[in-house]
Amino acid sequence: MASVTDSTRSFFLIVLIFFLIAIGFFVFDYFQVINAEDYLPFLKKQAGLVNQDLLSPTELEKLEMEKAKERLIADREELEQMKRELEEKSSSLHADKERLEELKEGIQRKEKEMADKLKKDNARAEKVKVLANKVANMPPESARDMLINWPDYDIIEVFEQMDRDAEEDGRQTITTYLLTLFPAERRSVISNKWLDAGARNVPNYGKSIDEDNDEP
Repeated sequence: MASVTDSTRSFFLIVLIFFLIAIGFFVFDYFQVINAEDYLPFLKKQAGLVNQDLLSPTELEKLEMEKAKERLIADREELEQMKRELEEKSSSLHADKERLEELKEGIQRKEKEMADKLKKDNARAEKVKVLANKVANMPPESARDMLINWPDYDIIEVFEQMDRDAEEDGRQTITTYLLTLFPAERRSVISNKWLDAGARNVPNYGKSIDEDNDEP
């Protein structure tokens, strides 16, 4: 009976020792003196898995709506950027168009001025030619009496045309002789102006010939 009691006592003593060891092991793990997971792998915690099926349809819809809203905002920003770029290009094109219109108007204005000047010059040249022919066929004294009342530069231009006509016809010009019929002082002034290469650049040059009367 005593031996049975000793065996039982030994068994319970061993169990108590293991129990105390286990208690100490978990106490040390609790206070992080040791890491129980390093000694007992089955104690490691598994990462929790999110079950998408647990999400309600309403929450899924909210997520989709948030994503759609973000895409809409991004698309709107891109659209605004494109709009600004188009407006800038439109402004630039409008400015270029205005400059082209100004250039076009300037060219048209110059073309008209040149055409008017050419027309006027041609009309004047024709009138000078008619007057030169008239003077050439008048008696010298009568021609002198008519010419003496003209501006000096008109006389010079008619004389030059008479010289060209005489050269083309192969005859002697009478401009030098006509000039000798003028008073000495007037003859000197006309001669000096005739020799001046810039005579045609003076103001009102040829003004009287451009008027309606053939005899200024």
